[in-house]
Amino acid sequence: MNKPMRMLGAIGALALALAPWTTGAHAQDYPSRAVRIVVPYAAGGSTDILTRLVAQKLGARLGQTVFVENKPGANGVIGTELVAKSAADGYTLLMMTNGQTINVGLNSKLPFDTEKDFVPLVNVAVMPNAICIHPSHPAKTLREFVDAAKAKPGSLSYSHAGVGSPQHLAGELFKLVTKADIVGIPYKGGGPAVADAVAGQVPMVVAGIPAISQHVSSGRLRALAVTSLTRSQLLSGVPTVAESGYAGFEANFWIALVAPRGVPPEIVQRLNAELNSVLQDPEIGKQFGVQGASPVGGTPAELGTFIKNDIATWIRVIREANIKVAG
Repeated sequence: MNKPMRMLGAIGALALALAPWTTGAHAQDYPSRAVRIVVPYAAGGSTDILTRLVAQKLGARLGQTVFVENKPGANGVIGTELVAKSAADGYTLLMMTNGQTINVGLNSKLPFDTEKDFVPLVNVAVMPNAICIHPSHPAKTLREFVDAAKAKPGSLSYSHAGVGSPQHLAGELFKLVTKADIVGIPYKGGGPAVADAVAGQVPMVVAGIPAISQHVSSGRLRALAVTSLTRSQLLSGVPTVAESGYAGFEANFWIALVAPRGVPPEIVQRLNAELNSVLQDPEIGKQFGVQGASPVGGTPAELGTFIKNDIATWIRVIREANIKVAG
């Protein structure tokens, strides 16, 4: 081997030897600049609101600015892809939702792998949906509404935020569990879906609790059940679907922080610890409660298992309900 080649070989070996040390040094300095949390949806929704609450508290604990950037489009794919292809340095994070786990079953050509291209950090919050009907319908309980639907298959319908939305999938899972033939009607967002239910254009709506709570309080909608395993703080008098006779039923909306694959373990551990402290803050619990959400927390491994199981659940529902996305 000639002298230049020996020198190049020595330099390469030195670089490999120093790589772990360099990564560790960067991790020890983390964060040395602002951290970005990408929300793959428009500003103003529950995901955006909760993310901003977390970002403010997390920034205070890290001693750096943590800012939120909204990157909506393609049912969350645009913002999610941006993070998947970002540097694995802990400075770009994604607020994932079950919109992303649902997409796995709806879109076989996603430009990323929802399980493999992200490192779980912490499960942030869970928000139940509510099953509501127009007060003109005679049903007073969820069981009575299901019985009415079974008596005349296909005669009743429910509105939801759009094909593939968490509310749509919650409604389809409900149909599979109850074996009730209720026709799903997609809308361009939760607001219009709720508005038509309030107006009596559709007899039932599946929607997030913040979207329906004021209508339930005013009597313009009747809440029959919530889709969590425990009752909601905002609708404490409303039973769960499980309490209504369908044991084990659960179909919540959730949000969780993840990072691009390859983020150093030291940064993952730091973020997980700080985020768990944020989620245990009583003020966060109170502010989340206003949105009908409950803080979760936990380990990265627990979140990884949760995401894997959620993907499997929605793939099954999508296949059994034969849900297709136009185009």
